[in-house]
Formats: sequence, structure tokens, C-alpha cells
Amino acid sequence: MDYASRLDKVKESATFKYSAQAKKDGVINLTQGLINHETPKKIRDAAIKALGEGKTTYTPTRGIPQLREKISDKLKSQNGIKGLEAENILVSCGAKHLIFEAVMALINPGEQVALPNPSWVSYESIVHLAEGKIIWLPLKAHEGFIPDDDFFSRLEDSNPKIIFMNSPNNPTGAVYPKKTIKKIIDLAERKDAWIISDEIYERIIYDGRHFSPASVYDKTITINGYSKEFSMTGWRLGYAASKVEEVIDRMNIIQSQSVSCATSFVQYAALEAYSKEVSDEVEDMVSELKHRRNLLVEGLSDLGVLNYSPQGAFYLFPKLGGDDIRLADKLLEDGVGVIPGSPFGSAGQGCVRISYGFIPADRIDEVVVKFAGSIK
Repeated sequence: MDYASRLDKVKESATFKYSAQAKKDGVINLTQGLINHETPKKIRDAAIKALGEGKTTYTPTRGIPQLREKISDKLKSQNGIKGLEAENILVSCGAKHLIFEAVMALINPGEQVALPNPSWVSYESIVHLAEGKIIWLPLKAHEGFIPDDDFFSRLEDSNPKIIFMNSPNNPTGAVYPKKTIKKIIDLAERKDAWIISDEIYERIIYDGRHFSPASVYDKTITINGYSKEFSMTGWRLGYAASKVEEVIDRMNIIQSQSVSCATSFVQYAALEAYSKEVSDEVEDMVSELKHRRNLLVEGLSDLGVLNYSPQGAFYLFPKLGGDDIRLADKLLEDGVGVIPGSPFGSAGQGCVRISYGFIPADRIDEVVVKFAGSIK
């Protein structure tokens, strides 16, 4: 059969593939990028109310004005991104789709896109779909996956139209220091490159503080959403923001010709995400995640397979050595589901991604014991 060649370099998502396999009885599932906290009741009740009021029709393609204004206010007050109005915001069905729209709006065939190595699996596939050329920026486990001289040397030698940044990071949990982010911005400015800053985990930081590149660099597209912070993965809602309104206009063209708009009643429900009651619930959730992180870091460090402590998100990326695909399969046989590291980039070879978002703290000792048995 004659299919479009743009799919030749795109594979099935490794995270979804291994997550499906890990849903067997008796398997401790550490594959999923989600948290075992319910969507806050205030948000769920608002969705039911919106349905009852008949808010089930198309909305403006950019999103309902009330939500875009809330997002604008949040980005100004919490992220320090001044000069953002409702027209600088685009609401869509999840952060992933907005990243797709941003890349498709900016990249012509053959143009360079700089990706950290390792990085979230979908970045690479989205760039391939846009027929862009990937420049990999190496990160190292012993540096805690924080950009070092090799990262900046490779970036200096490239000519990217887009530089991707994801802090806190998936798959490593790394949180980039402010001075590191500013160094990336300096390079982007000299090269007149865009920054796509994926900030979906910004609230889930245990040590340090979040810093948004758009607060100091206008050619930034800030991507965020409701999946992680508010446990709304299945609701499919996210947003993009940029001081450069034209890029939002271009992304909105793609949106209007693809998904049309985000789900109406979900947008109305998301208005409650900005309430103090919901914010307090998120703080409790982050505190619980930090406790799980500490237990896992201690256990895996004692096994000698982890030499850094991630400061955010809810992932660990230990380097175990050997064939990570075989190792992930072996762990699955032994009752632990993880994601092999190589789909996240060549620097992920020999690593596995562990998500502790869905595991109760009282089962973490069991996980460490199973790891000890599998890596002998």
C-alpha cells in the first residue's frame, strides 16, 4: 500500500504501548504519566453544572474568553509574563496537540529543531511529521540531566529555528536552574530562534523554583495544561501563550481546520482550577508526590542504580545499563511495568523511566525489592 512517507520515521508511542502491557493483574504499573488523585471535586461539579446548563455547543476556536482571561491573569501573576492578553492565548484539547500546532506553524521541511537528549517521546515524532531536522542536545545522568558544556557546545554549533525546553522534565524529573534557562535564552536570542517551553509540570516542583523563559524572551511559546497539576489527563485540555500574537493566529488556523475547538463544558469546568480550594488540593498532592520521590530515590540509590535526585515532575530515569528494551520486558515479567529509555533518545539507552505518580507510598519498598531481583 502507498502511504504518506511522513509517517516513515514515526512509531507507536512507547509510553502507550508499555502502559497497555502493564495493565495486567499482578503488575505494579510505573508506566503512566498520571497521578492517582481524582480531579478536584470543584472542577468535576463545574463540568456537571455546565452540562446541565447546555454548554455543549461549539466555542470560539481559541477557547472561551473567560478561560483565556483566567490563563492570561495566571501567567502574568505567577509566571511573570507581562503583556499577555486573551488574544495571546490559545486553548486546545491537550498540551500535546498545541505542541503539534506550534511545530507545524513554524517548521518548513529541513529546518532544524533542537531537542534535549533524552526528552519526551512525542517531540521527536512531531518534528518528523513536520519534516524538520532534529539536532540532539546531550544530557548526562551524572549531571542530573541538567544542561552542561556539551549541551551548550552542540547548541552553539547548530542553527535551530526552535529550541525545546521542558522543565520540570519528562522523563528525568530535572528542574533547570534559572541561570541555565537564561543561558539557553541568550543563545536563542543570538540565533533568533523560537523557544517552545513545555511547562506542563510547573506546579510539581519539590526543590527550587519554576522559571518561565517567556518572562524575559518574547519569542517563546509557553505550553501548559490541566492534565498533571489537576489530574485531568482524560479531560484533554491545554493552552499555549505567546507575546507574539501572530504565531497564536497561525496555530489557530491549524486548530480551526483540525479539532475546531476544545470540548465546551470542559473549558467551563477549568475555570474552577484557579480557585483557592483547588490550589490547596494541588499542594497536598505535591507533598504526597515528594514523599514518594524520597522513598524511591533512597531505595534505588541503595541499589547503586541512581545517582541524582529529581527536583520535579514524578519521574525517575535510572541508568541500569545493558539493553533497556530487554530490561523493561524482564521487569514486566517480574511484575513491574516501566518504560524503556531508548525511545526518549539515544541518551536514554540503558535507562528506564519510572513514574511514581500512581503508586501508593506503602508499595514502594516492594518496587525496590523487585528491581533488586531483576537487575542482578
